[in-house]
Amino acid sequence: MIARRLAPAALALLALLALLAGLAPATARAGAGCAGCPGEASALAPPLVEPASDGQTPVLILAQRAIDRAWGPPEGVTPAPPPPGMISEGRALALSAVLPGAGQLYSQQMSGVWFALAEIAGWTTHWLFTRDANRERDHAYAFAGAPGDSGSAWSFERWANAAPGRDPSSLQALYLGDRNAFYNLVVGDPSYLDGWKGAQPVATRDDFQHLRDLSDGDLDRAGWSEKALWMNHIVAAFDALRAARIHNLPIRRNLELQIKSSWRRGMPTVTAALERSF
Repeated sequence: MIARRLAPAALALLALLALLAGLAPATARAGAGCAGCPGEASALAPPLVEPASDGQTPVLILAQRAIDRAWGPPEGVTPAPPPPGMISEGRALALSAVLPGAGQLYSQQMSGVWFALAEIAGWTTHWLFTRDANRERDHAYAFAGAPGDSGSAWSFERWANAAPGRDPSSLQALYLGDRNAFYNLVVGDPSYLDGWKGAQPVATRDDFQHLRDLSDGDLDRAGWSEKALWMNHIVAAFDALRAARIHNLPIRRNLELQIKSSWRRGMPTVTAALERSF
């Protein structure tokens, strides 16, 4: 009676021992086979225990699964060339960033002519304003004259003789080092008003400052034209990128750009539609 009760327990214990004995080597072999293998991952499936058909010791079945992943095209395979007629969007952007309008013409869009004309107009305006600024500055310096000359609009001698104890040596050094800073000083500081000639030194000083203001105004306008040139480069670069993408849309297999023009209600109309096939 006791032997009959222990028989099932003995069979279960034997099955467990067989399971543990077969699992440890198989697991070690599975881990050793996949260690250091890039691009592969191995997973050990749960063990399957199937009872023997004759009711004896169960049979242990181990299953191993290998997962292979490939990233990118295989080595040695040449990538597929772009479709015929497709242009580089990056090249179009770079061309218009350097020379506005070149990227649009590269993308076969005539809108690049307007960016090129804007670039020419910007540089012409910048040159004209810079030329006028230099001309007005030369007029101002000619009006003031050399301060070392007693007959000039402002002179060291006139200013030194206007009050005792004045030493013009520091002013002479400033004039030789930075003429613009010298005139800023004699115009802005009332203590140097005695150096201007005429019955009304204030009027002489104001006439000189008016010529300098004209020069400064032209310099400011030249600076604004330079900013406009930079803006033209930036806008032209992004517009060239847009032009290149519009050019490439009909070339793709599933995209097509349809542009139709017609005359409605006494005025021309243009309709653009992007069609995608599935």
